[in-house]
Amino acid sequence: MKEAKEFLAECYNENPRLKKYPLSEWESALEKEKLQLSSFRGKYFFRLNKEFKGFQAGTVFGKNFFVPGYPSIPRIFVLKTGIKRYLEYPFYAEEKIEGYNIRLAKVEDEIFTFTRRGFVCPFAYDRYADFLPRLPEFFDRSPNVVVCAELAGPENPFVSEFPPQVKEDVCFFVFDFYDTEKGVFLAAEEKLKLLKEYDFPHPEIFGPLAPDKDYEKLRSLIFRYHREGREGLVFKTEGAGRRVKYVTPYSNLADLKVVFPYLGEVDPNFVSLRLIRLLLGIHEFPELKDEVMAEVGRYMFEEALKSLSLDQPSYEIFRLRFRDEANFLALLSHFKQTRVNIEVLEKRWEGSYLRVAIKKIYPRATQFWRSKLEGWGEVD
Repeated sequence: MKEAKEFLAECYNENPRLKKYPLSEWESALEKEKLQLSSFRGKYFFRLNKEFKGFQAGTVFGKNFFVPGYPSIPRIFVLKTGIKRYLEYPFYAEEKIEGYNIRLAKVEDEIFTFTRRGFVCPFAYDRYADFLPRLPEFFDRSPNVVVCAELAGPENPFVSEFPPQVKEDVCFFVFDFYDTEKGVFLAAEEKLKLLKEYDFPHPEIFGPLAPDKDYEKLRSLIFRYHREGREGLVFKTEGAGRRVKYVTPYSNLADLKVVFPYLGEVDPNFVSLRLIRLLLGIHEFPELKDEVMAEVGRYMFEEALKSLSLDQPSYEIFRLRFRDEANFLALLSHFKQTRVNIEVLEKRWEGSYLRVAIKKIYPRATQFWRSKLEGWGEVD
């Protein structure tokens, strides 16, 4: 704790973003474990694992950098009334990619890849150069801008769902730029310019749009995304304006399929909210009613039935590619730190990539189903 306090004082003296509050309040956050000292590749920094004084959980900082946590975006349940309630002209609609959030930022002489919770993701650190080769050039010109991206694809270490346009491996989809000096996301025009200039992969972007005039256009887009197996849309007004998201009926079905074998690992609201969104989705898209009603049982129960067993734990298998074995070892260390139970099934070099397969074992889901299969009851 002493060394952490000393480093915090050094950060406070050199990082002007921290001086909004007295050093004593940051020290109190450290003592209460809202603020935690972390490191990656010999560089030390702090991360907030809980909201503090208006700073989002996932905020990270060191002596010379400050990366705010990415804000949570509410989901609307009904497209037509939701966009009218929250948005005004002009706003933009972007494809919501099924993956996990990564913030790429310049930290001294390196580019770090921060997850939503503020950890450095060793997998994203290993692979970003494959998909964002001009990122170092971008940070040379804009060192105080954070690049926000979704890491998605069938070969990622965290999310078993993925967008249909990524058939193998993974991809980074850049969806935001955040100016840490001004404290705002870059405007859409500036963002589109940078995406094109640096040839960054990105989601589909539509706009500018108006809530009253463009509902039918957005409805058709959601219908197409449902048919294509895509997740949905994120709606963004300019700068610090409102943001909301809406997901397709397909996305809700896919979430139920993925999570049902692992009940016990997730908040019960995860299931109920998706069922509510699914119901309201077919209310707004009645042409999908028969299809969804016929499929919902299969999506919820088929995979779960296959996995029910007294002899085997609940688990998922993830296949990954690394350019540097040290980053794979760092990922295993991260899983150990965050108490994720991992078993390495396969590790081999294929060309310039280390191909690995890991099994994630879910003890709470195992106990959830095993207790019921063994005949135990509970009061409801």
